[in-house]
Amino acid sequence: MAGKGALLAEKTVDDLKMLSNKRRREVEDFISYLRIKEELEATGETLTDREFVKSILKGEDDFKAGRYKSWKA
Repeated sequence: MAGKGALLAEKTVDDLKMLSNKRRREVEDFISYLRIKEELEATGETLTDREFVKSILKGEDDFKAGRYKSWKA
């Protein structure tokens, strides 16, 4: 038996198929907007984490100073 998430996804796809091409494009645009918004929110959360930002800046300094290991064998 499929889970609630799978059933919801299936219903959403069925509903999408019933829409006109114009409405489908609007749904696609809205989904793209939500995906970008979610990515921006995650970026904002990351940038407000002072320790994480410090570690990124330290990594950049280490790289510039040549303190890194090549992944190439």
